[in-house]
Amino acid sequence: MPVHDLWKDLTKAEVAEKRAKNAPRWQRRWREGTGRDAPQRKQSYKEHQKAQAYQDDAAQMGKPKARSVARGSITINTLLDRHLAAKQDRVPGTIEADTWHSSHVRKAFGDRVVATLDTTEIEIWSATPGVAAESREKRVEIMRAAIKRGIRDKLVDSDPTEGVVVSLGHRELPSYSADQLMAIYQAARDDFDRSLIGVLGLMGLRSGEARSLLVGDLRDGHLSVKNGGAGTDTTKTRASRRLLPVPSILLPLLVERAADRPKADWMFPSPRKKGSTIAKQYPNQALTRAVALANKSRDEAIPRLTVHGLRHTFAAISLSEAEADLLSVSQAMGHARPSITLDRYGHLSKKGLAPLMAKIDALVGPLAKVR
Repeated sequence: MPVHDLWKDLTKAEVAEKRAKNAPRWQRRWREGTGRDAPQRKQSYKEHQKAQAYQDDAAQMGKPKARSVARGSITINTLLDRHLAAKQDRVPGTIEADTWHSSHVRKAFGDRVVATLDTTEIEIWSATPGVAAESREKRVEIMRAAIKRGIRDKLVDSDPTEGVVVSLGHRELPSYSADQLMAIYQAARDDFDRSLIGVLGLMGLRSGEARSLLVGDLRDGHLSVKNGGAGTDTTKTRASRRLLPVPSILLPLLVERAADRPKADWMFPSPRKKGSTIAKQYPNQALTRAVALANKSRDEAIPRLTVHGLRHTFAAISLSEAEADLLSVSQAMGHARPSITLDRYGHLSKKGLAPLMAKIDALVGPLAKVR
């Protein structure tokens, strides 16, 4: 059955109004059961690809023996199409990256029926020489996600990517020590720059997240991160939406910045363009200024890092100096999965097993009965 275009007979003005309201355009219709008396159902979608995928599935699964036929004919391309269609609500940058990594999966396995793939074959492909480990990992991840969706939707029976792991090694990401960070923080040109450096280095926000903060995002000593700065009024992933307690050293500065301004105002407004947030390059400029000022009174110069180095600094200090646990650091940074934090920063954790056993002793020791 075709998917219906709800805007087909509308005028240009009506179409423009629908677009302004972000109204759904495509609709699929089906009957629950057989015969004329079976109730008709309908569902509307904003993307034609998603509507057609669901419609095709419904039609296919309604045929006798269709399930076994489908399992013997579903290709990687089909599963990737379905997976990407279901993820169209993500930020443009993520959609573009997923599409790019999917193109490499398609090149290798696109026309292959899932049931004909085996784990060893995929593992050999995942070790392709000359390709960065991060890229190989992303390709396996997007392939695995598409197959997992197929399993969930009962289109395929098993996941041939199970057990395939791409080792990223321990590539050191440039960061500052706690001493260097505080020297930079205190040397900042003014409280505006100091507050900005604080949310980046002391709280681990991405640059876009910091630039998108609103006055209303600060409440009860916590900062709500809900915009990644990619122009879509949302964060990079669902896990990136988070509520973070503000460090006591930084809180007074943010409270002063918010003052009595309207909640919809930018936390870090542009000093040149009224009604806008600071420009993309401003955080890097603020960091450069602060590092230069800090080095005036130091014998050993602090290196100049990009602003993303402040995010790495938060992770490094949290794990290696504050001895925080990986799960808490992952949640604070808004990583989609704790495994991302583990891959990138796990080697920085110096806690080991001794502190764990000491805590267990401290917990159960007083409860032990003397014999």
